[in-house]
Amino acid sequence: MKNKIIAFDFLRALAIIMIIPAHLSNFLYSTYGKLALYAFDPYFANMGLGLFIFMSGYLIYYNNHSINSLQNAFDFYRKRLLRIYPLYWAALATFVLVFFVFAPRLNSGFVFPNSENVFGFFNIFVHVLGLQILLAPAYASPMLTLYFVGLIVIFYAIYPFLIMYSKTTKRLLLSSTIVYLGFFLISKTFNIIDHRFFMFFLIFVFGILACKESQFGKAVKIPVKTPLAQVLLAVLPVIFVLTIVMGLRESLFLDPRVSVTIDTASGGTIGSSMVRSILDSMAGLLSINPLLLQFLIDTLLLNIFVILFCVLEYSFAMKFVNEKFSRSLSSFFTYIATSSYCVYLFHRPFFALWNSGTNFIVSPILRDVIMVFIAIPLLFFISYQIQTMELNLKRNFSHRKFPGKNLPYTRFITGFNK
Repeated sequence: MKNKIIAFDFLRALAIIMIIPAHLSNFLYSTYGKLALYAFDPYFANMGLGLFIFMSGYLIYYNNHSINSLQNAFDFYRKRLLRIYPLYWAALATFVLVFFVFAPRLNSGFVFPNSENVFGFFNIFVHVLGLQILLAPAYASPMLTLYFVGLIVIFYAIYPFLIMYSKTTKRLLLSSTIVYLGFFLISKTFNIIDHRFFMFFLIFVFGILACKESQFGKAVKIPVKTPLAQVLLAVLPVIFVLTIVMGLRESLFLDPRVSVTIDTASGGTIGSSMVRSILDSMAGLLSINPLLLQFLIDTLLLNIFVILFCVLEYSFAMKFVNEKFSRSLSSFFTYIATSSYCVYLFHRPFFALWNSGTNFIVSPILRDVIMVFIAIPLLFFISYQIQTMELNLKRNFSHRKFPGKNLPYTRFITGFNK
């Protein structure tokens, strides 16, 4: 158990460290700083989110692999909602205040996209319920960052029924495929269910399968024994993705019909008109919509890269991240992991408020240096304190409700989106 806790602390810390740089480019002032981070956006963010979702699937099965009745399912929902929603509601209120109510007076340098629709009363109500992914795009506009909670809510809603009616791996794969195709049909019929569900659902299922198999001694193993080779394999998917991404972005300059500026350098993977014309031809041959073909290609590539990345990082963590690590390094992983959920929820409004409060600094480079070396560590410190306080409140409430009961290791069960 202790080895798993340290290993998953490492994975959670890695995931949030991948996400923050990808989002930071919107809050920097130096042109060179923005360009440096554009290489990470949005690919590192997707890899980090994929790792979080993989861990959610893995740990949700680790702690809830026996669901045999509707009462078990209801108990599961109650516990999960209590663990997700309090901080999420606080973050939602903060987003509304920072990016809508006080936005004109803050002068943070960040303009929230589609704010008039996103912060409408009905859309806020949908977000309060956590249904933004389910009802988008026809009835909701998911907010940046907070869409992730809506994604996890759908996964958790589906999970008990997947487990209840899928006692074997084959049945789980069959049930997951049926759910995926059923949601896809509903999406195309009623114009609901945001595309990110289809991009990450298979990764969530893969996390469940990884845990299910490891429970029976069939953990995924990579036939490479040397630590150096393990480290290289662990970072290989990221390097591979960046190589492809940078190659595609460089190909934009070879297409005279595409104008690339600092504002467009972070466009999608399929951004060249030459590549688009090839896709249009392929779509014509297959008699499908070109946008649907692009979505299918992007989804397939994302799932392949993220699943490969998760397998390698999980294997590396299980093999090398354990109690033999120095106490200071283990404590660092624990600190970052404990604060990760709060950091994820609040980092955008925090950066906006920070920029608003540092407008007196004239030098763009100095502002960015202060952001990286002071604001980000402060964000993790504050988030750790908030997360620890929330966990202590929940623990005290549980002790009052169930006196004398020894609770399991709380952070391992209630960490980022488990």
